[in-house]
Amino acid sequence: MNREQLIQWIDAHTDEMIRDFQSLLRAPSVRNDEERAPTMPFGKGVREALDVVLALGRQFELNPRDFDGYACDMTWGEGAEMVASLSHIDVVPAGNDWTYPPFGAEIHDGYIYARGATDNKGATLASIYALRALKELEVPLKRRVRLIIGCDEESRWECMQYYLAHEQERPVWGVSPDAGWPFIYGEKGIANLYLEKEVNTGEGVRVVWARGGERHNMVPDRAEALLNLPLQPHTQVEGVEWHADPAGWRAVAKGVSAHGSHPESGVNAVVRLLEAIEPLNLPDNEQWLHTVLAWGKALDGAALGIAHSDEPSGALTSNLGVFDYDGARVRCVFNVRYPVTWSLEALQERLQPVLEQTGFRLAEVRHTPPLYIPPDTPFLQAILQVYREETGDYETQPATMGGGTYARVMPNLVAIGAGFEGDGEAHKADERISIESLKKLVRCYARILERLANL
Repeated sequence: MNREQLIQWIDAHTDEMIRDFQSLLRAPSVRNDEERAPTMPFGKGVREALDVVLALGRQFELNPRDFDGYACDMTWGEGAEMVASLSHIDVVPAGNDWTYPPFGAEIHDGYIYARGATDNKGATLASIYALRALKELEVPLKRRVRLIIGCDEESRWECMQYYLAHEQERPVWGVSPDAGWPFIYGEKGIANLYLEKEVNTGEGVRVVWARGGERHNMVPDRAEALLNLPLQPHTQVEGVEWHADPAGWRAVAKGVSAHGSHPESGVNAVVRLLEAIEPLNLPDNEQWLHTVLAWGKALDGAALGIAHSDEPSGALTSNLGVFDYDGARVRCVFNVRYPVTWSLEALQERLQPVLEQTGFRLAEVRHTPPLYIPPDTPFLQAILQVYREETGDYETQPATMGGGTYARVMPNLVAIGAGFEGDGEAHKADERISIESLKKLVRCYARILERLANL
């Protein structure tokens, strides 16, 4: 590929690309099961985003296919084999404390602000434009290039289950542009542990209800509890306020959201809430509160008995992502990222004695096994070479991570970057990506896909 021609093509289409990106970002594509319908399995907002993507595929003549609202793909080129890029257009809930509207896609100082800007609509839009560039610049390809775009990555991956059941062809190798540069050759195992306990605190002064967190893979930024106390509690915890309520006193805790794979970079509102309630020494403390608080504070999983680490990927992380107590049952969802050389069976063996001791039970496990591909694998080295050439960065090394991407769903896939320095962090308020980063992504993706197609 002629690099200068590619740069000129991107410059000529930048304004159009920004408009298309804003259209995609303005679709509030958070999964909503209450709106589930035929061809709309994840709700209206996700369907709206999918329709934007499909319209672009038709407009650019990239042969798009709609898999009944679960996913779509688009393909260009010829050849018996194909390479692929897998991304997604669903997003986590917006959360709180945004400077700009989370679905406004406003531009300020060269950055586009919106939920999904980096995770993962920016990469999806850039991938579409990269494929369009390969087509319109008539770049020779030995293999077909396919973009596979899912609609449920942030929840249960039902999109990929459906796609794989209805499309039998698999790529020889490929990427998932949903992580970091130059590439991610190892992804920790992900186990969402649903822990429950039936409780009976009886009558009297107690916690009536408590809840916090919207998704397992987000650090909760808000949590609330109602206590039937006659007088305002005097406990003081940063970020927690007490408000009078007809039934007693309500505690409102604010935290700082972050990606579930990096709980240390956020502030867990559920933990703050329980820290404010604990000094009151209510019956709930002995029934469940001490236990859940200890588990939530131990970001390495030590309180759950599952702390572990290995050389390739480092230490296990544990995020108390969702919490609910209704007066009779307490339920917690811990989003655990465990080392690539460990197993779910070993984790559960360590967890079981702690559950028996505390009276909790493991009600459900939703699990994604770890991923590991040796970094000297030829197609990974091809990706690395393109990254070095396009960015001039010869220092940053391939890595492993706690996040999970579509690279796990097919053999010979790795995750690559979805943004660059200065772009906002995923799952936090004020998520953003610069226009220059978007252009650079198109350039990198086009050259990587060309290299993989001709390797």
